[in-house]
Amino acid sequence: MTENKILNKTLELLDNQGIHEAYDYLQLHKQDFDTLSSQYYNYLYCLAALDDQPDEALHYLEEAIIGKELWYRPEVLEDEDLDSIRDTDRFKTAKQISDKRYHMAMENTQTLSTWNEKKKERLILALHGNQQSIKDSQEDWAFLEKLGYQVEYVQSEEIDSCGIYRWEDEGTGSTQLKKVIDAVEWSDYQESGLCGFSSGCNVILKAILDYDFPCNTIILQSPWIPMIDDSLETLTTKVKELKTKVLIICGREDEDCFERSQALYLHLKEQGVDVRKQWIDGLGHELPEGHDRIVKQLLEMEDGD
Repeated sequence: MTENKILNKTLELLDNQGIHEAYDYLQLHKQDFDTLSSQYYNYLYCLAALDDQPDEALHYLEEAIIGKELWYRPEVLEDEDLDSIRDTDRFKTAKQISDKRYHMAMENTQTLSTWNEKKKERLILALHGNQQSIKDSQEDWAFLEKLGYQVEYVQSEEIDSCGIYRWEDEGTGSTQLKKVIDAVEWSDYQESGLCGFSSGCNVILKAILDYDFPCNTIILQSPWIPMIDDSLETLTTKVKELKTKVLIICGREDEDCFERSQALYLHLKEQGVDVRKQWIDGLGHELPEGHDRIVKQLLEMEDGD
C-alpha cells in the first residue's frame, strides 16, 4: 500500500472512529516504509498531540526536523492541533530550525520539468496536487506511456514542505505551466495534452484560459477547481474554440471536489464540448482502483457520454 493510501485511510479513520484509532493505524503502518516523508511525520506528531501524548508528539517532531533534517512551511507548525506542545522549549527549537531551512529553500526554488527532447508524436504534461511532487505524478500517470504518449512531468516552484509542493489557488501556477509549454516543442507534436490531480487541475484550466496555446486533451482527476466559480463561461468558450477533449474523473464522496466537477461537466456538455466523465461510488479525494483502465476507456470513446 502506498503512503498516500495510508494517509487517506488515516483521515477516514479520524472522521469515522476518532483520534486514537487513526493514530494507532498510522503508527502500525510506519514500519511499511524504509523512509517516512515529511507529510507522514506531520500526521504522526499532530495525531499524537491530539491523542494527549505530548512526549510522543515531540519525539516525532524532533525525529523529523532534527534527526531526519526535514522542514515545514511555517503555517504547518502553526496548526492548532499542536497547541498542547507549542509552548515547550523542544517545540520552539524544532520550529526555529525548520523555519530557517524553509526560508533557505525559498531562495532557490524553481519550476521543474522532466522534458528534454521530443521522443514521440504525442505529448502529455502531468501536474501533481498539493503536498505532492513529480514522484507522485510519475506513479499516477506513467501508464499513459503505454497508450502512445510521451509523458513528462511538471513540479511547482511553490514549496509546501520538505520534498512536497503545492499550487496556490491564486499563485503562479498558470504562468509556471506556460513557461514549461514554451520550453518544450509543444507545437511540433501531432497531439498535445495536459493531465493533473487535485490542485494541478486548477492550474491547467487557468493556463488554458489565460494563455493562447492549442491543447487536444485535458484529463482532470479529482479536480480541485475553484477557478470555475468566476470563469466557467469564459473557460467553456475557450475550450470549445480549441476543440479540446475533456475527461473528468472524481469520487462521489470527494466532498471538496465532486460538486464543482459535476458543474463543469454539465456546463461543458450543454455547450457542445467533447467531455467525458466517470463518477466513482465510495471514493474520496484520491485515485480510484483501475485508474489507468478508466482513463483508457474514456480516451477511446468515440463521443462524449
